[in-house]
Amino acid sequence: MMNQTHIKSVVMTAFFAAVIFLGIQAFRIPMPASVGTPFLHFGHIFVVLAVLLLGPKRSAVAGVAGLVIFDLINGYVQSIPNIFVTTLVKCLVVGFIFQALKKKAQNHPKREYSFALISAAIYGLLSITLDFLWSTGELILIGNPPLVALASEVTAIPATIINAVFTVIGTAILYVPVKRGYQLWK
Repeated sequence: MMNQTHIKSVVMTAFFAAVIFLGIQAFRIPMPASVGTPFLHFGHIFVVLAVLLLGPKRSAVAGVAGLVIFDLINGYVQSIPNIFVTTLVKCLVVGFIFQALKKKAQNHPKREYSFALISAAIYGLLSITLDFLWSTGELILIGNPPLVALASEVTAIPATIINAVFTVIGTAILYVPVKRGYQLWK
């Protein structure tokens, strides 16, 4: 039988998956790019908040679920392998980094906040790097010469950079109030 702590853990993971989905579904601003259909959205902000509050494993479940459900419902099925792999990697890497940094910040909320922002920046940098590598690889696999694939991705990467910066700013604004709410419910 599941205990109350486990039930709360499952509920919070599902809650974050839903919020991640809604963060993209309810707010999207299309951005120009030569490859793909990027848009500015709140989804990654909520993925980072999940990483910071739920930890690496549960945030990976919430992040992948929220983003993949969005892709399924909105016709971005071709993006699912990329989203699945890169979200899993980002949540696990950033989650373990934040946990290690947080141990150093015990009883120092200002340091923890700084580490949360550093973690959001690492998430953003991983997003830029992994998206660039994945998309370039896809273009090469479908037959584009490597230089053409690289050139296409260089023109498309500003959208990912804008989303990464937006994610850090959103995390800076929302981390403290969301953490307080999470701790009250926990």
